[in-house]
Amino acid sequence: MTRVLMIEQGGRGGVADYTQQLVRALAAEGWRIDLATAQDHLFEPVDGVQVHAVFNYVRGHSPLARAVRRARLGPLANGLRFLASIPRLVRLARSCELTHSQGWEYLPLGLLATACMHLAGATVGQTTHNTFVRGRQQRRTEALLARLCAFTIVHTQADLPRVPRRRGDLVAVIPHGEYGALASAGGGVDRDGARAELGIGAQEPVTLLFGQLRPDKGLGELLAAALELPELRVLVGGREEGALAAAATLLGDPRLADRVIVREGFLEMAEAAKLFAAADTVALPYRQASQSGVLLLAYGFERPVVVYPVGGLVEAVVDGESGWVCARADAPALAAALAQAAAGGWRECRRRGLAGARLAHERYAWPVIARRTGELYRQALDAEDVG
Repeated sequence: MTRVLMIEQGGRGGVADYTQQLVRALAAEGWRIDLATAQDHLFEPVDGVQVHAVFNYVRGHSPLARAVRRARLGPLANGLRFLASIPRLVRLARSCELTHSQGWEYLPLGLLATACMHLAGATVGQTTHNTFVRGRQQRRTEALLARLCAFTIVHTQADLPRVPRRRGDLVAVIPHGEYGALASAGGGVDRDGARAELGIGAQEPVTLLFGQLRPDKGLGELLAAALELPELRVLVGGREEGALAAAATLLGDPRLADRVIVREGFLEMAEAAKLFAAADTVALPYRQASQSGVLLLAYGFERPVVVYPVGGLVEAVVDGESGWVCARADAPALAAALAQAAAGGWRECRRRGLAGARLAHERYAWPVIARRTGELYRQALDAEDVG
């Protein structure tokens, strides 16, 4: 039985959710998985998967950790702890036939860890969940990392031109898997009950922006669109990564008073389920994107999406069936699409949400994704044997 070391650094959040479903499906296909992740991870036990708590973070859970973070020394402390984890990571990689990374919190340190595993003789591959880069230095680091990898997985056809590669490199498009099971883990949440808890009327149009709240996720443009739609309520849920600060002026606009509800921080799935249950649509006005776990989570909750026509997002949306694709990537086009959703009412949103759930089950089933991933593993191992 082939052993695969799966590396997922954070232990919680979107990539961890993805990794949980992937290792479960790979184990069902007969692969033996060693999962290297954070000491305070949220992974559930899976037969055939052994979890190794390799990475230790300062997350603010203790008085000392909170003091470190207040002093703005968290990144330095976490970086030093990551460096200390590399020897154990190398030992794990050497004990397995193949290593598969799900990305790195800080790319230069990820490059160092990959180089160490590569020098130790490990066969290392990666999934690049986002191929858009934010600077020349990051592009150089991505290119160096790709040269060390035996394979690279991306999620959409739109990602392929952005993958650094050499002749003969193994680069595969394997879609992001569906999140029906993850959504079910949130428990059965009643739409009317969720709205009553949030103080939202049964007939009010509601859209949700969910996930890591980065400035490129379009919160400012969503709020600008809401100014054009006086009846629209906006839900915002997720960990602040600069979007709330960037949109502070709009959030304080009196015209949006009592129309925007923010749930900031890492949300357990039971809490996230309440936001999705209360929403008619899920907005993804991303300026740049590969694929989106939030999009698949929306389908898992049977909610249609409203997306900008960028990156790989449009590959996962059937316009007019599973959601709305905006005419352009700007606030007026977003307002127009949200107005169409509001005019259609809950009945039309429900129809498209159910269509999205069917699309996810048909196109993004985890057993199929696991088989395609396993085929790529075999190609990489065969190439190493030939080499």
